[in-house]
Amino acid sequence: MAEKKKNRRQIKKEILGHFEQTFDVPRLDYEARARPIRNKTKLVGVLAAGIIYGLGFAVGLFGWKSGAVDAAIFSKLVWIMMVPATVVGFVSWMIVSNRREYPIREEVNGYIRQIEGEEGVLWRYAPILSEVRPDDHVSKRVLQRSQEKSFSRIAPEDYGVAVTEIHAILGNSSTNPLSVEVVEEVAQNLGTVTS
Repeated sequence: MAEKKKNRRQIKKEILGHFEQTFDVPRLDYEARARPIRNKTKLVGVLAAGIIYGLGFAVGLFGWKSGAVDAAIFSKLVWIMMVPATVVGFVSWMIVSNRREYPIREEVNGYIRQIEGEEGVLWRYAPILSEVRPDDHVSKRVLQRSQEKSFSRIAPEDYGVAVTEIHAILGNSSTNPLSVEVVEEVAQNLGTVTS
């Protein structure tokens, strides 16, 4: 029995080693790489909204000071200008965010195509997620598309989440113990069965 446990532990170490050789986890962590960019692009949206609102307020204030607009219309204008300012701010934020994230997305997509090759790789670790996180439908969809070899339909964010979760499960064997069947099934998928 002790020898059987040692074999399972050894196979699991080999699986983790293969996983770490195959996947550069920090490079695939799309959310962590895009987070600083998203925070900066929110400032662009706030600035655009502030500029539009400031221009509308300035025009209304000038009209009120010159007597062309009474106080009631000026107060309504102040409230109404919030709508176009918010829309302009939101659209500016989305455009700038997408333009700044695009190089990261393309680099991660290229790396995914390089890893997956012709036959796909990530699907070989599917039993791990099926056992530990059976309700993770996003990662299951990524693994299914990896197995179907439809790599262009895999979102880099979802791929990064699946890789990060599998790496965390393999790295924390004490909190996420895997059954013998799952370890052997993954080892067979990878072709690294040692027994």
